[in-house]
Amino acid sequence: MKRLARFAAVVVASLAPSFATMAETVRVQSGEHGTFSRLALVMGEPTDWDLGRMDTGFGLRLTRENITLDLQRAFDLIPRTRIQDLRWNNAEGVLEITADCDCHVTGFILGNSILVVDVVDGPVPQGTRFDTALFGSETTTSAPAATTPVLKLESKRTVTDPDSALPPLLQKTMRNRYDRQVEIDRPARLTKPKMQRPDTTAQTTFAESTARQRVSEIEAELLKQLSRAGAQGMIQPSAEFSGTSGPTLQPDASTLPNPHPGANVDAVTGVDRATPPDIRSGTVETTRCHPSGFFEFLVIEPKTDPHEMIATARQSLLREFDAPNTKAAEDLVRAYLYLGFGAEARQVVDRFLTGTPQADLYRSIANVMDDTPNAETGALAGQSSCPGQVAFWALLAQPIPETLSLNARDSVRATASDLPLHLRRWLVPRLAQKLLACGHDDLAAALRDALRRAEGDHGTSYTLLQAKLAEVGDYAAGGDGHPSKASRLAAEGLLEEVADTNDAEAPQALLDLIRLETVRGVVPPPDRINHAEALIFEHDDTRLTRNFHIALAPAYALDGQFQKAFAHLDQALAMTPPADLDDPLPNARNSVGITLTSDASDAGFLRILFDPERSQIGREVSDETAHSIAARLLALGFPEQALAQAEHLPPEDAYRFTRIKAMMGLGRYERALASLSGLQGAESDRLRAEILAALGENERAHVLGQVAGDEDIARRAAWASGNPQLIAESGSAGEAGFAVNVAAEEPPVAPPTPSLGGTVDLLEKIRTRRAALEALLAEKSKETGEVGPNEAMPQKPGTFAPDS
Repeated sequence: MKRLARFAAVVVASLAPSFATMAETVRVQSGEHGTFSRLALVMGEPTDWDLGRMDTGFGLRLTRENITLDLQRAFDLIPRTRIQDLRWNNAEGVLEITADCDCHVTGFILGNSILVVDVVDGPVPQGTRFDTALFGSETTTSAPAATTPVLKLESKRTVTDPDSALPPLLQKTMRNRYDRQVEIDRPARLTKPKMQRPDTTAQTTFAESTARQRVSEIEAELLKQLSRAGAQGMIQPSAEFSGTSGPTLQPDASTLPNPHPGANVDAVTGVDRATPPDIRSGTVETTRCHPSGFFEFLVIEPKTDPHEMIATARQSLLREFDAPNTKAAEDLVRAYLYLGFGAEARQVVDRFLTGTPQADLYRSIANVMDDTPNAETGALAGQSSCPGQVAFWALLAQPIPETLSLNARDSVRATASDLPLHLRRWLVPRLAQKLLACGHDDLAAALRDALRRAEGDHGTSYTLLQAKLAEVGDYAAGGDGHPSKASRLAAEGLLEEVADTNDAEAPQALLDLIRLETVRGVVPPPDRINHAEALIFEHDDTRLTRNFHIALAPAYALDGQFQKAFAHLDQALAMTPPADLDDPLPNARNSVGITLTSDASDAGFLRILFDPERSQIGREVSDETAHSIAARLLALGFPEQALAQAEHLPPEDAYRFTRIKAMMGLGRYERALASLSGLQGAESDRLRAEILAALGENERAHVLGQVAGDEDIARRAAWASGNPQLIAESGSAGEAGFAVNVAAEEPPVAPPTPSLGGTVDLLEKIRTRRAALEALLAEKSKETGEVGPNEAMPQKPGTFAPDS
């Protein structure tokens, strides 16, 4: 018994962190108005709540245990006049509202997720449900708390009475006030002992007039509030429903509660502004949403075995005289869809239900079940933001939008958890993969968790999903929190398990495995490459084939087989790209281009670049890769080809310099000089100096060389100018000595009258000039590799130098 107790304690301790992680922290938001102060709680999950009086003021009780309130910024927007203090009692789940004023409290649900509490000036309205003690210990003169109902935040998928959930002004009796007699039904009120309950049965001849007068007062107050909101920029007319281009649309009695105002206006309140963006965001759908209850047959477990479900429905399919029974046909379709038999359900729809209102929707669900490429799923188009289960099926059938509202996320998570296990294993990994491809990593992980909580082996599709999540860094899948080498290695380990099986997901696992290895710069093993080539042959002209072509190209490039790499890219280019996902071909082509530029030999590099079919490779890769290709061509001495690969690049400095160098290599100095217009810095000054020297303006080239700090350009420009002063300033020792001693305007000549002194002076001048010339020749010989006049010729092996 003690061992069992210890075991239970260990289990509870191990589960405690997971329970703690499910707690929700709700930030309390506030707003100040003329006659009331408002508190708003934006909750992620439904919860029961109660509101009443306490000794210090009022109290709000939340029954969900895993919720915590954040009060740090509760008084940022309101003064401490009506509400003096707020305190969260975590043990009892009560928000204590300290208020010492002549006021009362009210509460309601805004939309499906926002709980609003108002502290309103004035006496307590007669019969309000919130004028009772929150706990029985408080003394009160109000009616007993037992008669006060507890308001409950209903589930998103269940709305028992839509009209009663609407604000009073939007309920049916108020909306149709001009079409029939207005009757305002007043609910039974709780009264204080000293006050008389009004006789609701007594009717006066002025009842209708009194009701209409009350409606007019409400309209006047509403117009005043709308005017104030419009003046503050919080509300504006909606052009679509302004009434200028047709009749104004009005919500009918079936309209569900919505966190936003009616269709005639676009309003943003203080609560809306403080609400996180993901709650308000989402694609606005103009298509009418399918009722969520239509999909209940896919989540309710049947009472009979599968074979009995099908047999019973088929037996009832034909009535007397072989007349089809539409109800039985619909039951058979639902049975097939519940079991995941999309093709069978589609056949029954096409045979017996053509023309019925539900035919297109059944057919779309059947195509989603079978994951049929390019299948018709139009009945689910535009439903991704709808409430309830329809959002789950719409995301499976249609492309994933960039943003998903919080309501859509909650609906998808709830539906994934409600599905029977066989459908969950079949559909959830597929939808999670689509969400990952569009950047919705958190929702994909939540769907994975809905499947992971179930016991048993969930199949290779689940392992593939785990590998994808590990790649992006998901801890639960083996990642380390972010995409990294360790995360990719964990993903490769999962992919190898699937690739070694004979399941339908094995080709996709092999494809992802090759892709991850090339990302790490590792050449896949030869047997893996051969396996991929065999699968290309088996799955000819399919999306999988195209993806294998794209994945193998970088692998062959890493192995130095660039001809094969580009051949696979050409075959992928000839096939139709996917319409619902990003095309991976540009990234693969760019990867091959980077490897070609960095790793290929000069001969291999030039062989690819001089292939006529690759003449436009610079336009098929990224700008950085095209620039690298052009720079290598220029370094190898092919300016014309370098210019062809770089002429389309944007006007960034590095790209312009490469194009200018290519023009200089082609002798287009005037065009190169014009292209330098507007560029500043040492590099631009150096290029200008080289261009001016090539155009013969050596003195200007010498100055720009000095400005750029390039002594070599300045020296060469000074020597080419022939100016002794510039040569002496920037030239080498040999050039400076030659300029001073040799390049004189008057060469030394013999004196007219021969004398010993004159002869000695002439010989000295000649010797000096000869020494300067020999020094210059020796210096230039070292630069060019030639032999100077006083240097011995290199001797061949086995020969002897001549006698001196």
